[in-house]
Amino acid sequence: MRQGLGLRVLSILAGVMALGLATLACAQVTVTIQGNQALAQISLPNGGGTVDADVTLTFDAPVNLSAELNLTAQLVNQTDPALVSRLPCLLACVTVDPAFPLLITVEPLDVPWLFRSGFEGVDAPVGNLQFLNTYEFEIHTAAIDCSAVGVGTPCPATNYRLFKAPVGGAFTDYTSEIIKGSVRARGRGGAFSQFLIVRDTRPTLLVEVEKDLALQARIVAAVLNGTLQGDLLGLLTNVQVALLVNLDTVAAIANLDALIAEIEANAGIDIANRWSSDHSVVNDAGEMESLARTLRYTLMRLQSRN
Repeated sequence: MRQGLGLRVLSILAGVMALGLATLACAQVTVTIQGNQALAQISLPNGGGTVDADVTLTFDAPVNLSAELNLTAQLVNQTDPALVSRLPCLLACVTVDPAFPLLITVEPLDVPWLFRSGFEGVDAPVGNLQFLNTYEFEIHTAAIDCSAVGVGTPCPATNYRLFKAPVGGAFTDYTSEIIKGSVRARGRGGAFSQFLIVRDTRPTLLVEVEKDLALQARIVAAVLNGTLQGDLLGLLTNVQVALLVNLDTVAAIANLDALIAEIEANAGIDIANRWSSDHSVVNDAGEMESLARTLRYTLMRLQSRN
């Protein structure tokens, strides 16, 4: 009993320290909760001015969503070799705009003890943030502009993209939409990470092939029954054939939409679809869907030749 109590006290102290450090790091990040959304206002000093952004996370079905989301922001040096090495192209084809050098990290803490009832040690870890399927991540800033006519509608011609990476890992394109005017970049995720808005001047077809392979690898890695896995891989093959053999973006998008619909129909039934901040489960449905939706964005760019 005493040993269990001691471990519990140490756990509480560690959690409090972590929350304190997160609060310090977030001194210029204000997070509020509105229903199924977490809204963050960011303002960091940069020379004689500030770098400002609004971040919105919209969840499909969150549990224990609170302002203690551990959302932090920092300015980065766009020429820092450590940062550049995490981008997919070392030849300056993926770059951070010096007007918006903002790196956002979202890493919810594992703090189940916040809602436990006592010293039993068998209570469920109900205090952890959980969600089903995916969340939509949006960064809105006036620091950069799509330079396209019109406001509040998709911006196909821009080369701004939303990139996502595991903490300290390689960044990849997770864009699902860019809105005109001051940049509003959106993407979906099945797990949390670090986020950047970058300029990506790579050929769109090259990006499509990269995303195609990433989705294929994720379907193979998911825990699925053979029939479902075969269906998803077959639909993805149809996407590849339609685009790369028949040059038919309409058919490619239709097959990808069917793939997304099959993931959604089986999420929570034949596909694991829950994420938890204790990292005890893998959100196969959310991660596959987020990869499929960013692939769809790139197919739309190919269709519009942007």
